[in-house]
Amino acid sequence: MKLLITGSEGSLAQIVIPYLLKDGHEIVGVDNFARYGVINRKRNYEFMTGDLGDTAVVKSIFSKYQFDAVFHFAALIYGVVGFHERPADIIADNNLMTINLLKFGHEKIKRFIYLSSSMVYERSMQWPHKEEDTDDITVMSTSYGLSKYIGERVAQSFHEQYGIDYVIWRPFNIITPFEAPEEEGFSHVFADMIDKILVQKQNPVNVFGDGEQIRCFTNIYDVADSLARFSLREEATNQIFNIGNTEPTTIKELAAKIVNIGKAYGLLLDDYSLSFKYQPIYADDVKKRIPDVAKIKRIFGWEAKVKIDEALTGYVKHKFNV
Repeated sequence: MKLLITGSEGSLAQIVIPYLLKDGHEIVGVDNFARYGVINRKRNYEFMTGDLGDTAVVKSIFSKYQFDAVFHFAALIYGVVGFHERPADIIADNNLMTINLLKFGHEKIKRFIYLSSSMVYERSMQWPHKEEDTDDITVMSTSYGLSKYIGERVAQSFHEQYGIDYVIWRPFNIITPFEAPEEEGFSHVFADMIDKILVQKQNPVNVFGDGEQIRCFTNIYDVADSLARFSLREEATNQIFNIGNTEPTTIKELAAKIVNIGKAYGLLLDDYSLSFKYQPIYADDVKKRIPDVAKIKRIFGWEAKVKIDEALTGYVKHKFNV
């Protein structure tokens, strides 16, 4: 198959692509290098630099190629502070990219694989979250969560009107060893916390809210393997899937795990005693997010293989070369 991978230079796509190439697919990647700047790497797939918010770029792609499927990974994404400081950029850019791809490509693609987010459940008060829960919950409060839900509806609407098949994935708190920490609250919480504890050596450690927020952290390799193996399968056609580890972890517990790993690898002194400094949190902060993965297990037999401690250790070993 000929595949378009958007956000191809991001960490998730860079793990998915080798799986797809191994299976014999032909890949065209597109990325605008917005997050970390230009990345020079050897690529064994065709690549172009471009902003999918620019209609001319999208039109040029579909004037040149016809695709069996699009893996749409490109998105603006931040941590909790970024969600609130850049809401207009997030909702405008994310939805413009998705709409452009489908508006100008609906005659040139057969399947649209959309990377959504567990943030679509941010207003849900039912745990664990089932895929159908979004049918009944209040509209998302953050622009990021809303942008991802709108993207889902765009994909479904183009299926209804133009017959393009879709597959929607809702990953839960991906841990990737390739994420660089940014300004506090702009990175994902695991990268933010590792930077505070193992780089800045904060003590007390700044946490937003009371630190009792619950998340389920999922290793990026578990997610990538599943997206590559299942997205093109007939059983995935026009389906939505949660994908995540079901092991609940509070932010305080996350910090404690990082401390233990830091001590084990000589990155913290043995007498480091973890304490916290509590920072004001946004009123719409999500208190608990836990996936129900019964659907993906029933259809594909999938369960997360990597536990949070192993995923965090992998990040630390990669970042600190230990």
